[in-house]
Amino acid sequence: METEHDGPKQTEGTQPAGQGTHETTEAPAAGTAGLSRGKIFLGLLVAAIVVVGVYMALRPGSSTLTAGSPATTAAFTLVTSDRADVDCVAEKPIQGFHCGFSNETTPSQGDEQTKLKPFYTVDRHLYLVPGLFLQPTILNRFQSEKPDKPREQLKRFTARCQIKVVGKLAGVRTHWLANSAWSNPEEVEVGVVSDCKVEG
Repeated sequence: METEHDGPKQTEGTQPAGQGTHETTEAPAAGTAGLSRGKIFLGLLVAAIVVVGVYMALRPGSSTLTAGSPATTAAFTLVTSDRADVDCVAEKPIQGFHCGFSNETTPSQGDEQTKLKPFYTVDRHLYLVPGLFLQPTILNRFQSEKPDKPREQLKRFTARCQIKVVGKLAGVRTHWLANSAWSNPEEVEVGVVSDCKVEG
């Protein structure tokens, strides 16, 4: 028999008022924690993308230059025989410049000032450059060591120039010795140089 001091009976599945209040206050905390974890994950993802982008832009041989970019420095690695030995094939001209050959067997007409030739920088980036050996300091270096001996006996030097990219040529083939085989076609940036300084 119930007495007046007996409280109401608790039915199955019913929780005390205090316990229900406790669950209500915990739910927002769990949601906030999940939201914070999501923000941290998103931040790490963005940071990873930025790091990868910077690495791709700055790795050796890469270039962030595009047509219209301001001039920047390029350090070309050369020997004096490069003036005659290196050449390229491209069907079309660009900005009034053209490769020495329009196909693998047909030389193009034009003078050295407008003729594109392939040159690598010290960090292995390939450019097509017109009239590089006509730059005064490089021309002086050429005249001081005429390529009248085997190429391997010539002293390699660096020409550090300002270069401005004027565009890209597709389907370019190159060779590094006169009358040698042409490379596979590739797309190569075309740059105009100035203010060259010779080292070595």
